[in-house]
Amino acid sequence: MSELRQSLEQYQGTVSPSATFNAEADCHALSQAMKGAGTNERALIDIIANRSNAQRQQIKLQYKTMFGVDLVKQIGGELSGHFKETMTALFDAPASYEAWSLHQALSNGKEGTLREILLTRANAEIRAIVDAYKRMYNKDLEHEISHRVRGKDFKRMLVSAVQANREELSPQQIQQARQSGIESVIDRNRARQDAADLYKAGAGKMGTDEKTFNAIFARRSYYQLRATFEEYQRKHGKDIAQVVRSEFSGDAEDAYLVLITCIRDRPSFFAERLHKAITGLGTRDSTLIRVIVSRSEIDLAQIKQRYQQMYHRSLAQDVGGDTSGDYKRILLAIVK
Repeated sequence: MSELRQSLEQYQGTVSPSATFNAEADCHALSQAMKGAGTNERALIDIIANRSNAQRQQIKLQYKTMFGVDLVKQIGGELSGHFKETMTALFDAPASYEAWSLHQALSNGKEGTLREILLTRANAEIRAIVDAYKRMYNKDLEHEISHRVRGKDFKRMLVSAVQANREELSPQQIQQARQSGIESVIDRNRARQDAADLYKAGAGKMGTDEKTFNAIFARRSYYQLRATFEEYQRKHGKDIAQVVRSEFSGDAEDAYLVLITCIRDRPSFFAERLHKAITGLGTRDSTLIRVIVSRSEIDLAQIKQRYQQMYHRSLAQDVGGDTSGDYKRILLAIVK
């Protein structure tokens, strides 16, 4: 799921760096767009949605250097509502934005956001989020999870996730998988053993040994876990998601189901997350903004494809039908 997973899966974002990027020219254009009475929102959108996050960081620095003003605060003063939230998100470094999102989620008991961020990121991304959280709030993310999250199984999964210690394929293994197929980097014996341990920890006994489930799900690479799910199905004729549904409930069950979906195909998880944000009662705007912004340079192209396959409508159609004004314009400029 890191750049490595991306390189093996060939995922793409919808936003890429502007080839003709000139920070100084952008700063002049942005300053111009906010001059005088009223803001030229379309000019802002045009620039900001067509720059990578790294380029936006350069614009922020250059703007302050040139004009002695914080660009994000200035834009924030000119805008409001969901449009403002989206613009602010686009100017945040990814780890800072996700740390802020987690802080909001922990304060407001939003378990879905905790799952969406902590159970879908690669080790390097998690480490960056943990560091950003510490820097921004002077608090330890693991400590915050331990004290604020209810439900011991769910808490255990999140604490495991923030260790950023899942097995990941090395660059050599990526190369090998490319040349000889994914089977060449999977340990089938271990997959059979893990499947047997999961059976013993669940269906094969009264009650559930949650620790065994957690140890396997938290440590193995996605590819290794796919093999484990295959072995389980082969031996016991049951899909792993069915197993989880019968062994767990509540937040822990939801967390395992998020992991299983991501292990099999991460863009599908985000497509489903967007669909629920749009079609649920009232739009869950923060989720809509967060998923579109945070996946825009990683796998939003694949998320759009999965959305179309799963719901027979385009993501742009549904986002456009559910939002309005400049907020709609900025989201559609990113979704493309």
